Amino acid sequence: MVPSIEMIIASVSLVMMTGITAVQVFSRYVFQSSLDWSEELARYLFIWSVYVGCSYATMLDRHLEVTIIRTVFKGKFARPAAIVASLLTMSFCIFTAIIGTKFIIFLAETGQKTPALEVSAVWVYLCLPLGMGFMAFRTVERLWWLITGKIDPTEIEIN
Repeated sequence: MVPSIEMIIASVSLVMMTGITAVQVFSRYVFQSSLDWSEELARYLFIWSVYVGCSYATMLDRHLEVTIIRTVFKGKFARPAAIVASLLTMSFCIFTAIIGTKFIIFLAETGQKTPALEVSAVWVYLCLPLGMGFMAFRTVERLWWLITGKIDPTEIEIN
């Protein structure tokens, strides 16, 4: 399986966050001195991994969902319910990506910076429209597979 851009971004963010947190803990307890920037950077990397990781979870069909309609009404309502759920998810992702983009433009215009790192806040919040845009794309992809029959909504895989 070829790694997706979402998997790479989320994985790198998590690895960096873990490393930075370990350095911070070591520095605090061994050298009795904490790093000013490490907690803020670890927090931002966690946020990036969550938003971009949502798209990766969508691609793998690993998102939590309410499957009661598909379970109770197997066959007849499973496909329409899955299609409606995908349409609602896609609508939410597109709406959130648009609002996130407007927020990024606002941050760029005002020139806001993060408190400890003093980098543009645009880089921190860019994960919102990017992650939701990726997730909308992956939801459209899954919706197409539902409509064309490549995915059977009655087969619920639980790991």
